[in-house]
Amino acid sequence: MMNEFVGKKLGELLAFNRVGTDTYEKGRASLVIALGGEKFLDVEEKNRMHGEKIMRLATEGGVIDVTLAKATATEEKLKSMRDLYVADQWDNPTELMEWSGFFEGAAIVHWALMRGAAEGLNHEGLLALTEEGVNWHYEMLEMAEGHLETIGQSKSIA
Repeated sequence: MMNEFVGKKLGELLAFNRVGTDTYEKGRASLVIALGGEKFLDVEEKNRMHGEKIMRLATEGGVIDVTLAKATATEEKLKSMRDLYVADQWDNPTELMEWSGFFEGAAIVHWALMRGAAEGLNHEGLLALTEEGVNWHYEMLEMAEGHLETIGQSKSIA
């Protein structure tokens, strides 16, 4: 059985997951340009799988109600931050990659906190998911960084 702290932190992860999904939907055209079609589809699929695993673990841990409530509250905050940052630039791949830097960095630290909880609980399933989550969000951050570096190089000589 998981406690309320763990349930809330799972909710925060679920919120990042939901905002990721919403961002991929709203920014699809620009993100396909930035990432390429195949990578974009891989990102969507990995995100979907993480969301399903979070829900399953929260249900199995007996904290699904806490998780869902926290996810809703955190999702609103994250969307508000994203929408303030991106504004009307959904068609701008560079702007979305810049937002991704903020988003992925914040996701990494939330996944790391949850990894610590998994270690404290000695919960193998949660630990495996959090290791995967931390690594994947680092990969996403590096992808955004690489894209932005390339854009900076090309725009500096244009």
